[in-house]
Amino acid sequence: EDNKGNLWFGTAGGGVCRYDGIRFTNFTTREGLADDMVFSITKDKSGNLWFGTYSGGASRFDGKKFTTLDTSSGLPSNNVNMIMEDSKGNIWFVTFGSGVCRYDGMNFTTFTTQDGLPTNYMQTLFEDSRGILWFGSFEKGVSRYDGKSFTTFTTEQGLANNTINSIEEDREGNIWLATQGGGVSR
Repeated sequence: EDNKGNLWFGTAGGGVCRYDGIRFTNFTTREGLADDMVFSITKDKSGNLWFGTYSGGASRFDGKKFTTLDTSSGLPSNNVNMIMEDSKGNIWFVTFGSGVCRYDGMNFTTFTTQDGLPTNYMQTLFEDSRGILWFGSFEKGVSRYDGKSFTTFTTEQGLANNTINSIEEDREGNIWLATQGGGVSR
């Protein structure tokens, strides 16, 4: 939902749709969206919408126009599975094949297996109530990032499955991980 109460929907090839309560308006590459296959949508603290796409990088929509961030801008990959703004105002991009990337508004910092991730094929991320970032991977578990280093947990530490699809926190501070085909882990 954007700041005006419109609902936004990503599609698997038709761009994004905005629903204003009365009608749907479609936005595609013709209107400036980076790619018509949209994996994720998030809203930052300034009210901009961010769209992670299959092969075009990321698009930021300020309510009037789209701006594209891609490999020519500094993103490590144009395949962006998820985007999230952290509590410090950094925008994080989760890529499938090039790790994760932090954008502070001016500079991109990429984290890969060389920095401690278990794989460069990442699927999701979540910031918990303590400011710790959790990165869910494809087939290599979940990594906790405290701002300095990564700690990875896999089935060896009790995960139901090593492919993580979603991460959430309950009101008691427990981290819940939805896995692919293995159930849920806490």
